[in-house]
Amino acid sequence: MPLNPIFTDLLKTDFDNLYCLGIDKLREWYDNSWDDFQGDVEAVRFVEKRMVKTSVRDTPIRVYYPMNSGPYPVFVWIHGGGFVLGNIDVYDSICRKITNHVQCAVISIDYGLSPEYKFPEPLKECYQVIKWIYESAQVLNINPDKIAVGGDSAGGTLSAAICQLARDRREFPLVYQVQINAMYDLLGLTKPASRVENAEGYRLTTKAIEGFFVQQYLRELSDASQPLASPLLADSLAGVPNACIITSEFDPLRDEGEYYAKRLSEAGIEVCLRRFDGIIHGFFNMQRLLPEARDALALVCAKLSEVFRK
Repeated sequence: MPLNPIFTDLLKTDFDNLYCLGIDKLREWYDNSWDDFQGDVEAVRFVEKRMVKTSVRDTPIRVYYPMNSGPYPVFVWIHGGGFVLGNIDVYDSICRKITNHVQCAVISIDYGLSPEYKFPEPLKECYQVIKWIYESAQVLNINPDKIAVGGDSAGGTLSAAICQLARDRREFPLVYQVQINAMYDLLGLTKPASRVENAEGYRLTTKAIEGFFVQQYLRELSDASQPLASPLLADSLAGVPNACIITSEFDPLRDEGEYYAKRLSEAGIEVCLRRFDGIIHGFFNMQRLLPEARDALALVCAKLSEVFRK
């Protein structure tokens, strides 16, 4: 399918040149770049800010509560931004919509960004926050047996790794995972064709992935071969939660997401895989601009609702 022409003006920006701005200016640009795309901010019952003490640092989280009464199932959200950019404010409207449409609590993690916090610190941090959520179920008024996790882009990568870690450590149960446009193979060791086909011209480039984001995230490039950095490289995916995986046709990360879904299915995991044709990386947060973004959100909400009703 041809690229959606709605992206024509957006893609006139020289995105690779932005990485020369320096981390602070790049983060400021990224946070502001979503202002024209995000959907309306819906009211929820209330929003609570908390701080969770982890071995990495004191981690800010934001808890969104729906209008109904608890204890609530909970969806833990991990934001995108290539491990380097983003924060919980960028996805505030998304979290509010999921809270209302699924009638669950949503907990968004403001994890430490790279290069200040390099692998495996953001993974440890998010994992420990979810363990705290599970252990603090009574305080949070949530159901500890109904915790799902998910994220966009790098947040999806972290959520996939968390599912593998939770399976192996058995410190808390997870009932579902959601990943949108996630990176499962940091340096493309599995040779995904989409990293060549969609290497440039579609906002996120292969050069940016491998030459900037991954280099900021890892201490050593050899760490990319670790499954907790590149979830696709795990020997086995058996025993992780069922999944909803969303990819985009013109995303360099498309093929590794679809290969990950295939490997999950081969391991006996129930997978809902949906590719959005004509669409680029980062579309999920373009709720005001794209019907496809709203369709993707509706799919996520439907899958979470189905899981939480069981």
